[in-house]
Amino acid sequence: MPVYESTHLLKERQIQLGSYYTPESLVEKVYELIEPYTGNGVIIFDNAAGFGAFVVKAKAQECDYRAAECDLGAYNFLKENLDEKKVFYTNSLINVSREKYHIPNGAFVIQVGNPPYNDTTSEFKNGQKGQNVCDNDLADRDLGISFLKSYNKLKANLVCVLHPLSYLIKEANFKRLKDFRYNYKLIKGEIFSSSWFSGTGFLKFPIVIALYERDAGGMSFDYIRNFEFNILDSKAIFKLARYETTDGCIDKYPPRKDGRKTSPIWLYYYTFRDINSLKKNSSFMNKQHYNGIIVTVENLYKYAYLNAFKELFSAQDMWLYGNLSPLINREELEKNKKSYIEYAIQTNLVIKTSNKAILQEIAEYYEINLNNLTNIETLEKKIQNQLNTLIL
Repeated sequence: MPVYESTHLLKERQIQLGSYYTPESLVEKVYELIEPYTGNGVIIFDNAAGFGAFVVKAKAQECDYRAAECDLGAYNFLKENLDEKKVFYTNSLINVSREKYHIPNGAFVIQVGNPPYNDTTSEFKNGQKGQNVCDNDLADRDLGISFLKSYNKLKANLVCVLHPLSYLIKEANFKRLKDFRYNYKLIKGEIFSSSWFSGTGFLKFPIVIALYERDAGGMSFDYIRNFEFNILDSKAIFKLARYETTDGCIDKYPPRKDGRKTSPIWLYYYTFRDINSLKKNSSFMNKQHYNGIIVTVENLYKYAYLNAFKELFSAQDMWLYGNLSPLINREELEKNKKSYIEYAIQTNLVIKTSNKAILQEIAEYYEINLNNLTNIETLEKKIQNQLNTLIL
């Protein structure tokens, strides 16, 4: 079967569909994970089949299969190369049921694939965002989460798909999985970088090949925190519980409607969701902004830490940490307040050009002599040494 790449779609259409086609080596890994479960009576199903990398493999292994696709060009290709009765041109998130795909209620279904992921609130520009047209109980701003919820609606017995690791390791995302997390348990996870796919943006992030079993006990976020993920093609392990982050320590978002509106020292910090957004976005601002977090003299050191983290934190595998909230050692943060303030005063343009009276107020609060600041190279070395200890 010919190999087709994602270039058959224009960039705008690719964004709308969330379509990034799967390298053969990743398809092989999925089949390696599901191999113990395949056999007579099993149906392998990909409801976002693209050009059929996963179902073609099923056909080659003489397994029963189903494929569904909403892109007409891809569907026509599937229809010509597979059993037409087992291929469906449809939005897989509408009227989700086994009956729709001629799957018997008693069949053992293995859900495979690389479902679309497209968070319409994140990196995509106005006018390029696709719409998530789906059953009401599957609704989510991210197509990928809707697809995961659809597997539960199909009562898939086993699920082995590729999806952003952030669906699991960000607690707010994990809660959005709703019935999926109540009915499935992760049993294996292999992490790799989004750089395996073309067109996924400059800032890379972790994707997981996730194997789930249908389990009435479900899974909790604490279970995910302590789950040991393998790093693909490596002996390394990723375990979320090993890392301390700024969650619960440093506000990520502006105050609620009833909160403080203005900063008494005319400083604000641009909102952030994770390390990737912190690195990409602005830092300090000296004017009110709808995405501006209120900075006070008392909490300034925390945002000075973020400013230093943004500029100085680096790791060999940055893609692995990009979806985590900024890493932190809270004890060291409290011990080194002055260092982060001095670094911000010397390196951040907004802080450097603050009103002299405000700078003096900051200096007095943190017991800093503005005429005798620590050498910047000394500060950078000290801070980098502290940041290096955050990576295990």
